[in-house]
Amino acid sequence: MRFEVSRVMDTIEQRLTTDVTLAQAVVDLAEVARFVALDGGRPINLLRLGMVVDALSRYLIDAGAMLYPVVGREVLSEAALTSKERMVLGRWADDGLIEVTPVVADRPVEIADFTGLPLIVVRDVPQFATRFPWLVESPERVLRLVPRAGGAVLTPGGEPPPPNDGKERLVVVGKATLPIIPPDPPTAAAEAEEVVDTEPTGETEPETEVEAKVEAEPVEKSEEAPKGGQPDGLQSFTARGAQRFGRTRVVRRRFTRAEPSGVGAALMAREWRCGEPDCPAFGRFRRIGQPVPRMRAGVPACPRHGEAVKDVGPRPAAFAVAIVVEDLARRRFVVSQDHPIVVGREPADPEDVSVGAWLHEAAAAWIAKEHIKLAIDDGKLVVTDTSDNGTLIWKRSTPDIKEETERLYRKSYRLDGWDSVELYTGVELVVGDHRLQTIVGSEPASVLLDAPTVALRLVD
Repeated sequence: MRFEVSRVMDTIEQRLTTDVTLAQAVVDLAEVARFVALDGGRPINLLRLGMVVDALSRYLIDAGAMLYPVVGREVLSEAALTSKERMVLGRWADDGLIEVTPVVADRPVEIADFTGLPLIVVRDVPQFATRFPWLVESPERVLRLVPRAGGAVLTPGGEPPPPNDGKERLVVVGKATLPIIPPDPPTAAAEAEEVVDTEPTGETEPETEVEAKVEAEPVEKSEEAPKGGQPDGLQSFTARGAQRFGRTRVVRRRFTRAEPSGVGAALMAREWRCGEPDCPAFGRFRRIGQPVPRMRAGVPACPRHGEAVKDVGPRPAAFAVAIVVEDLARRRFVVSQDHPIVVGREPADPEDVSVGAWLHEAAAAWIAKEHIKLAIDDGKLVVTDTSDNGTLIWKRSTPDIKEETERLYRKSYRLDGWDSVELYTGVELVVGDHRLQTIVGSEPASVLLDAPTVALRLVD
């Protein structure tokens, strides 16, 4: 059982960050760890943080959703926690994966204000509305954590969802399969639209419109055969076993991130240094992107040590990138100006990013061990193909509308707008939170799959 607990804690750990570029929501860790209504178990349980990660993944339809936890210093030595939980909390604090502060108070709300991240709460926080008016004016920025059948869901607006009244929930599932369209000449894709109203469940959020669309995707033809043994155009990206002639999509209108406040934008534009050289948040040895300082009497301060932080210059440009496989985001990582990233089937450097875990046989044969390199040049994200088979760029001016393509072969391309990078059919890299659609029925796996016990709440 100790091994299983360690494994699930390690899984949760991979979804925690205090890097404001990578994070997708902020939460008071102790508040959710003490939220007994989630499982009816111990007075405080660190595994409940995994339920929050799961709820955020379902809300965003993102299997790699990243959480920014804030915790009071006293929780690190909380006697009601197990020795294993205290050890794990200490490791997370030392690695800068959670933010430790002497007094939590309004710190999670402050972070949400400075960064634009949604705020996850157990209960409403009207006491902070004077300093942060958006708590009242923009309630969709507050995601309320609600127990639901052995887990939890997030409901936007800060209010609990209406009761289910014992009715069976309606769930939209499945994929659509359309007849193969002859590639020459191309024919117009058949499209059908249907709006499905569902009651609030763990799969669909309240006040969310679900649109099911069936669309065909004909394969584009290469205008000119390549020379010199280079790959034969777009046909290679639709090899047998990877063709997707039709699929059902869902468009969810949900809050993901607001514009940062003026103070927050100014803070995030600079790099800060704490007087304590070993500070996990603003120390010189921190290896991941920084959080935002806490404001004390108008002076930026370290949230952990309370001392004023020093401005050491502009913050290096950085972009969050998501790996999207079969229209479901699987992992997020950061490309910074001083840390380019290689992406491929199995890169040699462990700090680079591997997509091998999500590839079928044909995709694994196509994608090179080190397929592309992502770097930042003049504030823009640049992709360079380093493979033998090439890379496809989908150019988009609006979300999820593929307008034209450009094929890279041993050359670079500067991404702009909603552009995405396709390594192979169904394996894409997208910037930030640009992905707004997903396959119906695709649901992120729980980070608690390896937990030794699971408490299920029975609904009368």
